[in-house]
Amino acid sequence: MNAFFYISLFLFGLVFGSFASVIIYRLRSGEGGIWWGRSHCGSCNTILKSIELIPVVSWVLQRWKCKNCKKQIAAIYPLLEICTGLMFALTGYFLIDFSLILAGNLLEIGTLLFYLSISFLTIIYVFYDILFLEIPEIILLIAIVLTAIVVVVQSLVPGVHIIHTLPWANGASEISSIGVVLSIGIIGSLYAIMLKGWKEILDALILFIAIAILYFFSTTSFSSITSIPFIHAIIGVLGIFIFFFLQIVLSRGTWMGEGDLRIAILVGLFLGMTYSFIGMMITYFIGSIIGVTMILYSKYILKHKEVQTQVPFGPFLAIGMFVTLWYTEEIANLISFYL
Repeated sequence: MNAFFYISLFLFGLVFGSFASVIIYRLRSGEGGIWWGRSHCGSCNTILKSIELIPVVSWVLQRWKCKNCKKQIAAIYPLLEICTGLMFALTGYFLIDFSLILAGNLLEIGTLLFYLSISFLTIIYVFYDILFLEIPEIILLIAIVLTAIVVVVQSLVPGVHIIHTLPWANGASEISSIGVVLSIGIIGSLYAIMLKGWKEILDALILFIAIAILYFFSTTSFSSITSIPFIHAIIGVLGIFIFFFLQIVLSRGTWMGEGDLRIAILVGLFLGMTYSFIGMMITYFIGSIIGVTMILYSKYILKHKEVQTQVPFGPFLAIGMFVTLWYTEEIANLISFYL
């Protein structure tokens, strides 16, 4: 029965992967009709029939060519669909209790829908970054708002523990409510830093004030602020955001782009104070291996004289976040063993 659940999620993911490809290219081109427009060939604009829209299968049966104009269909399409299917299946395997789904547990069903939504949005921004070396603002904003809502619920409603890298809430209280408002305000200030284009000294001042407010709150609250899920999350957000911000300032934007700051907010909300550092270690470890491999392949296999050193960082951040989410218990046991 479990296998049927995971296979269903994989097939479900293939369909959403096909939809993700439509969103990516229409966001890039500015073409309307993301929700209601008919799919068409990007070369000859021929409206595609239902038989031509079966994920992966249609691409193989048509020998990766458009039936009308015979132009080659890029392999990125089936790759995107397969990756989405795998993301959905792995999400169900690692993060969902299937027995609770069978029992009709509404909280677990909601948890499944939440993680599938985040997986879908992650696939979109990862492949957008791979294709265009940019991060789509609207996609990250939707993911951040959705995650923030879940963290608010987890902070104020007893018994809700959707994001397991964050602590359980002690229940709705005045301290928890203040912590939620404070955290949302800090996220707003981080977005102001990214969007307003202020001088770096002013950005640094805003970050300093955010840290000072958190410290003041911790010394005046009647309980540990890290017991509030949103405060726990916002400490992770600030840690990753400041780390990336310093790299951007020191390198004048050559080490990473400002789009990565948006991903830092999303990753921090998920991994919180405890797991953000681990997530970053996994991110940079995987990124260094893949990045060096790509450079060596380009230089010695493809024999390119000018090696492309610009590598999208968004995919590595996504991998680091999800690997940490999937293996939270193992990571916690490893930390406790060495501490």
